[in-house]
Amino acid sequence: MAAKKNKAGMDLIVAALKRNPKISYAAVKESASKKRLTIYPIMYGRAKALLGLVPVSARGSKKKAAKRGPGRPRKVGRRGPGRPRKQSSPLDSLEAMITDMKGVARDRDRYRKALEQISQILDAVV
Repeated sequence: MAAKKNKAGMDLIVAALKRNPKISYAAVKESASKKRLTIYPIMYGRAKALLGLVPVSARGSKKKAAKRGPGRPRKVGRRGPGRPRKQSSPLDSLEAMITDMKGVARDRDRYRKALEQISQILDAVV
């Protein structure tokens, strides 16, 4: 419906740009207001794009490129923030589990040693 409402305004913009491709938006808006037409900056930009006065990329291409980043291939199966990476093979998960168990054992030994020291200090005080 919006296209039908402002068709006259768009036609005015296109005609003005055909006459003078360097005409400013303010000048076009002023001539439109004299004819009691309402135009918006987006209409001016779309008219310039339709006439080929500005370079136009495919719709949505910037958003996709921004997600990928410059020169990076598309990532498949991205996980949300804070979620662990997927394990690629059973051996990797087994090695990770063994590494975790060794870390837990190191922590256990460290805490046990700290508790023994605390116990010796308390025995000496009492």
